[in-house]
Amino acid sequence: MNFLEFYGLKEDPFRLSPDPVYFYPSRSHQVALDSLDYTVEQKEGFCLISGEPGTGKTTILKVFIDRWKERASIALILTPRLGPEEFLQALLEELNVECADIGTGTGKGKGKINMLKAFRDFLLEMSERKRPVVIIVDEAQELPDETLEELRLLSNLETEKEKLLQIILVGQPEIESRLSASSLRQLDQRINVRARVVPLTAGEITAYINHRLLRAGKGFLRLDDKMVRMIKGFSMGVPRIINVITSRTIMAAYLEGQNVVTAKHVRYAIDHLDSDRPARRLRRGPVIYGAVAVIFFCIALVLGYLVAFRGGPEPEAASVHGASAGVVEPAPQLEPAGGEAISMRSTPAKP
Repeated sequence: MNFLEFYGLKEDPFRLSPDPVYFYPSRSHQVALDSLDYTVEQKEGFCLISGEPGTGKTTILKVFIDRWKERASIALILTPRLGPEEFLQALLEELNVECADIGTGTGKGKGKINMLKAFRDFLLEMSERKRPVVIIVDEAQELPDETLEELRLLSNLETEKEKLLQIILVGQPEIESRLSASSLRQLDQRINVRARVVPLTAGEITAYINHRLLRAGKGFLRLDDKMVRMIKGFSMGVPRIINVITSRTIMAAYLEGQNVVTAKHVRYAIDHLDSDRPARRLRRGPVIYGAVAVIFFCIALVLGYLVAFRGGPEPEAASVHGASAGVVEPAPQLEPAGGEAISMRSTPAKP
């Protein structure tokens, strides 16, 4: 019996592949999805969705595409490191726009001109059919500046009443700083719809885990509250990390034959996911101990020098005498005001 059968689940609820069926509408995720719908419905032209890696941007895109794939022509560009002409070629191929110059590399820009003409004709045809055309660029922070500028120029394709093309940029927060550059300010000014996907809150994490379990069949699995708090602390609310740690946690409980997942199982999963931490401690230990030893040595050296300078013999004479005799002279003593001698001889430090 595998762990799915043991817990009465139909499938793994925490697998990493972005599945629209498991989409959880947290506040920021729902805002992002609504922003995408609004952009297409109102023909806003541009929309920017940003968020840290693992926060669920790709899942949002898949939900959006599933909603619109029967009503719109959608081009999804997943390899954004393309020059302007390469990008245009990939765009036409995604939309199944026929153009004899695609891939021929005709010189003096003629190929690009013909591709732009074919694309414009396609947009006008779709407009007559009341079918939106949407370009989605994932990992948009990787787009070269020249290609971002090309997107701005493509957005100029419009009628007197409406935009013919809706462009959705999805990327990590770096895309926001890229767009703030003076060279891209015209593009930045055209993006009226923006949404930021953020990590889940503690309350959303609980709802997120239960939502995915319900989608997978729920079964006999039970979670305690402390477990969720530990997952929050380790994952910082990032859904991808939540999926990994929760999956490992359930597996740890399964190996013990437990229906209730507890903090002990979370700790087991965290220790195995962060298995390089002990190695880092081992590597860091000698450095710390060495630094502490050097500090104590320097302190002892300075104190010894100060005491010798205030009441001991001349350092040079003592050094020469000791070297010539081959023996160590008795340590000098200071006579304090109370009359009792204080020895300057140091005793070896205990290891």
